[in-house]
Amino acid sequence: MPIIPLHISALFIALVFGIAFLIIISVQVCGRRLYLPFEERRKNMASSFAVIFVWLTYTLIMGLSGYLADFTFMPPKILLVTLPPLLFILILFLSKGFHRLHQQFDNFWFIYPQSFRILMEFILWLLYRYKVIPVQMTFEGINFDILVGVTAPIVAYYCFNKKSWSPKVAVVWNIAGLILLGNIVVVAILSSPYPFRAFANDPANTIVFYFPFVWLPSVVVPFALLLHLISLRRLLLKNSIGILRIDT
Repeated sequence: MPIIPLHISALFIALVFGIAFLIIISVQVCGRRLYLPFEERRKNMASSFAVIFVWLTYTLIMGLSGYLADFTFMPPKILLVTLPPLLFILILFLSKGFHRLHQQFDNFWFIYPQSFRILMEFILWLLYRYKVIPVQMTFEGINFDILVGVTAPIVAYYCFNKKSWSPKVAVVWNIAGLILLGNIVVVAILSSPYPFRAFANDPANTIVFYFPFVWLPSVVVPFALLLHLISLRRLLLKNSIGILRIDT
């Protein structure tokens, strides 16, 4: 298990709880904007809190146990914490109720939050400086994900607040964000000590197999992915762009 400075772990945990808080608050806001009865809003809040609590607890236990750090077992055990959120996202996108919920927000609310990736990349850079992760997982290497965080408020403001840029800019930005997100995921996998490891420089990427950074592939990455997918879906279905004309 890699030795991670306490202040870096604390900063990352704060980021994860910030994401969880944002999700719970969003559920509450949706209920109010839909004028749902108080009891239904309370039920939705309790359900979202329970799902998040159970998932964070499950992944915490998996990370603390060291069970995921078996690099000889195939398929990789890390799939136990990465596949469920991907399946959950798929279920959400097939749900009419979820579509109804996210329609209560303006488009910029799915772009502004992506600025959290500035902090995430800063944390990765600190881990590299403390020789916990390899350089290729940071912006000093081949991880350019920080560009998404830096440009998120700019794109959101000029596309949807000031409306001086075409929404097509946001479409391109989201696609680029997905590519950069996929890039760091691939780099992280190929930097891990699996038999198929491609980056041989030390240290290997092992932090995501332990608490608290097990929350990186199981919470942080899925959150960024979900924001991109929601934003793209909304933009591509909007008549204002004219790419698709589907009655939502």
